[in-house]
Amino acid sequence: MHPSEFATKWHALAPRTTEIAAYQEHWRDLCALLGEPTPSSDATGQHYAFEKPVRKVGTGEAGRADVFLRDRFIVEYKGHGKDLGRAMQQAFLYARELGNPPLIMASDLVRFNIATNFTGSVPRNLSLTLDDVARDATLDDFDGLTALGALQAMFHEPDRLHPRHLRERVTRAATAQVGAVARELRARGADARQVAHFLMRLVFAMFSEDVGMLDRGLLTKVLERSRSHPERSRGYFQELFTAMQHGGEFWGHDIRHFNGGLFDSGLALELTQPDADALLQAAKLDWSNVEPAIFGTLFENSLEAVERGRLGAHYTSVSDILRITEPVLMEPLRREWQDVKVRAEALTRTKRGKGEAITALQDFQTRLASLAVLDPACGSGNFLVVALGQLLDLEHEVRELGRELGAGPFAMPPRVHPQQMRGIEIEPFAHELASVSTWISYIQWKKAHGGQWESPVLRSLANIENRDALLTPDGQEAQWPEAEFIMGNPPFVGGKKLRTKLGDAQVERLFRAYDGRVPREADLVTYWPEKARAALAAGTTRHAGFVTTQAIRTGANRAVLEQILATGRIHTAWPNEPWLQDGADVRVSLFAFDASESGNAHLGGVPVPAINASLSAQVDTRTARPLHENAGLMFMGTTKVGPFDIPATLARMWLDQPNPAGISNSDVVRPWANGSDIVRRPSDRWIIDFGVMPELQARQYVAPFAYVEAHVRPERVNNNRAAYRERWWQHAEARPALRAAVVGLQRLLLTPRVAKHRIWAWGAAGTVPDSRLFAVARDDAFTFGVLQSRVHEIWSLANSAAHGVGNDPTYVAKTCFDPFPFPHLTSEQRQVIDTWADYVTSMRGHLLTLSDKATLTGIYNDVERLRAVPDAAHPASALVVAHDRLNAAVAAAYGWAWPLTDDEILARLLALNLERSAAEDGPIR
Repeated sequence: MHPSEFATKWHALAPRTTEIAAYQEHWRDLCALLGEPTPSSDATGQHYAFEKPVRKVGTGEAGRADVFLRDRFIVEYKGHGKDLGRAMQQAFLYARELGNPPLIMASDLVRFNIATNFTGSVPRNLSLTLDDVARDATLDDFDGLTALGALQAMFHEPDRLHPRHLRERVTRAATAQVGAVARELRARGADARQVAHFLMRLVFAMFSEDVGMLDRGLLTKVLERSRSHPERSRGYFQELFTAMQHGGEFWGHDIRHFNGGLFDSGLALELTQPDADALLQAAKLDWSNVEPAIFGTLFENSLEAVERGRLGAHYTSVSDILRITEPVLMEPLRREWQDVKVRAEALTRTKRGKGEAITALQDFQTRLASLAVLDPACGSGNFLVVALGQLLDLEHEVRELGRELGAGPFAMPPRVHPQQMRGIEIEPFAHELASVSTWISYIQWKKAHGGQWESPVLRSLANIENRDALLTPDGQEAQWPEAEFIMGNPPFVGGKKLRTKLGDAQVERLFRAYDGRVPREADLVTYWPEKARAALAAGTTRHAGFVTTQAIRTGANRAVLEQILATGRIHTAWPNEPWLQDGADVRVSLFAFDASESGNAHLGGVPVPAINASLSAQVDTRTARPLHENAGLMFMGTTKVGPFDIPATLARMWLDQPNPAGISNSDVVRPWANGSDIVRRPSDRWIIDFGVMPELQARQYVAPFAYVEAHVRPERVNNNRAAYRERWWQHAEARPALRAAVVGLQRLLLTPRVAKHRIWAWGAAGTVPDSRLFAVARDDAFTFGVLQSRVHEIWSLANSAAHGVGNDPTYVAKTCFDPFPFPHLTSEQRQVIDTWADYVTSMRGHLLTLSDKATLTGIYNDVERLRAVPDAAHPASALVVAHDRLNAAVAAAYGWAWPLTDDEILARLLALNLERSAAEDGPIR
């Protein structure tokens, strides 16, 4: 159906029909227009239905939602020209009992009113007409979304209508305007803290004007006077802020009592005419729509760059925050609320039912108003803002049900309050931002739900503390306020950077205070989950969750997760997600835990039986132990620290040159390989490598030494490390153990530390691997075949770290190679593996010759595609067959039938590792 045809038909029919007679036909026509299925596509009616049955708690009445699509929307129809507000109210009542879908729509066959119902957000309304649909009108404030696009988004992308998008856009625009003024004030020598505090007051005044707490146009009047008389601007704002501090009169306007720390004085700064112009532009924005969850970013630019680097970014996206607040805070509370509703419904069936049901609701409201949420690294308050909005939403639902049951207007007044949000933040300005952001969130919610302003409007939130969350001033473990729910995004500082960031004395105090609980090599972020775990074990906390670096799953950090599992369970995890930290793309882990011994778990949004300390549902191979049989086989390549590498033409010229001592330059001019030589094509680069020769011996190689003296020495003599300065002719890390291990080998086995595909390749005898490669001191095809097999690939992926925004696996010798149990096999089994290993090598070489642009990464991209969609005519299909045969041969050497699932492979390898390590070292204790 064409949009104009749809509009013409229903413009004609709507005045001549009734809601009951027409709404299903109207909806079917709308679905035909959008290319969407109708409710008849769901025979069960569980997910998509006309007249979805609903039972109202309290009255026991049965209702029916006109159109329902689970996790998407509820639609209520009214007759042409009828009050759509009543339809909306009805739909919102149904929504509570139908899983709170994110969108609610009311229609009278001509008009379409859409309201958002996203948890923890101020609602947003959108109105369309048949005429908008006919011409597919572009909607204001929806990033170019059209009428048809909005209706289609209801089915597939309800998040496109989320109020957050408008609010984030307003916030970004505000950042640009206010940040420019901040930079100008700083350039004129104003103190960074005073700039930030002054501008935060201005922004809060803009916000207050747009929500009706200051008379509209007042701030514009002050800014216009400041533009005309910039020399008086400071005095104007001092007057305004003083009036806001105490309440009173300003320029003929009655000013509310604001107070609350933000207006604790008349502090103001003088503006120039351009400053006032920029702030006037900012004042034109709708500050009532500012997003408090990212409010802190408005003022980051007013701080010195070095200070911003020290503080870190006080920003986490709302979608990431919800991944923590939902399982930690809201899911437990919603389970309780469901039980209360069931009990209330049962009570309404008794003689004194409604009164007792209202009492049950009041008790639950008291529960909501008395709980505490703690973010012990709260930054500018984004977790507290989101959590507060969610609690306000739930309390509103409780109060609405009480109203339906007959509770009077004073029986259940609003009680959830910012004072329940507890925080700890070490940086003073971020601490202040957290308080202001929380108040803005609270005021926005009250405005959207018809609440009244309190007096004073703001209160100092002593529950958000400005102090160190880990240590007291005298070096003891800092205590956290008691809170039932703990969540947050602690600072990301790697274990190796602790002394640089915190200083030696502070790090030593930290180690002493948490000795035996947090390994000394662990990242700073791990201390927060450990303290939350201890609070769970003590019974002062029930639920906790954090955003941390993804490295928390590995190395010394992992011990903290193991302790969590020893005293409870991890029930929700997103193990490896992209995230933005200080402008850089990093990877993070998000996880939630409690003290329960069992229960449902979700990994990446998917139900799983349990989650282990690797934040995985797989067999936990990180419990494997290193095997003596693998010791002394794998080495990291050399670390140069200087331009030792040279082109092949120069290398080959030197190979023919004599030296006075009669020695050959081939001793020190050798082939070089880095990661690109493995995953792309060999570059034919060479390197000057004096190993651990003393200087007098190295000088006997005249041309190579002269080159290093001219090109490397100037760089190395300024190095901070004495050993690197003094032995400038040697690679910084020469890896003598690697050199000793490869003596007499015909070739050596190489793999990149970081790569999309786990590729192993041969390096010629004498090759010097770069530090971005691992080398295995074996030259037999059997070792290559096992390491290149699917069996080892699955093991290495389970035990790898992840690298960068591309999330490529990072091979770690300690966890990927050292514990890996090679098969103990017969000579016949070895021969089969050798055959297919050599065939894989030769087939890869053949494929590289087919095009001078071919690379091993590209070839393995083809292999990956061919496994999904086989194509016997593709040149790489032979390599697919070769790998299949190699995989089967390696499995047979273990005595396993092939194929196996990934979990089966990991379980069998882990069992074999534990069996062998026990035989080597005795039983695990």
